[in-house]
Amino acid sequence: MKDEILTEEQAVAETIRKQVKGMIDGDLDLLKEVISPDAVFYHITGAKQSRDEWLRQVKLGRMHYFGSREILMQATVNGDEARVISRNQLDARIYGFRNTWPLESRAKLRKIDGKWQIVESRASMF
Repeated sequence: MKDEILTEEQAVAETIRKQVKGMIDGDLDLLKEVISPDAVFYHITGAKQSRDEWLRQVKLGRMHYFGSREILMQATVNGDEARVISRNQLDARIYGFRNTWPLESRAKLRKIDGKWQIVESRASMF
C-alpha cells in the first residue's frame, strides 16, 4: 500500500477528524497533539474555555462523547492558516445531559512546526 499525499485542505480536515476521534476515544494525548496549547474554545452557550480546561472537563467525564456522524467538512487554506466549517451529529453527555447535538464548529488552524493544530473553535447548533 503506497502512502497517499494529502492536499493541505485534506490534511486540515484530517486534523479536525482526529479531534473528533480523540473526543470519542477519550484520547487526551491525541487531543493535545491536534490542539494548540493556547487554543480557545467557545461553546454553544457562549462560554469561553482554554484547551487545558476543556481537556480537564473531558478527563473528569463532565464532557463525554459517545459517537459522531459527519455531515459537512469544508476546509480552506491560506498559507499557514486554515479555517474549517464542520457539522456533526454528536452523541454526547455534557454536564449530565445526554443528547445527539447537531453541532457546527468553525475552527481556525495554524501550521506549527509542519503540523496543523487547532487554535480556535466556535461551536453552535445547526
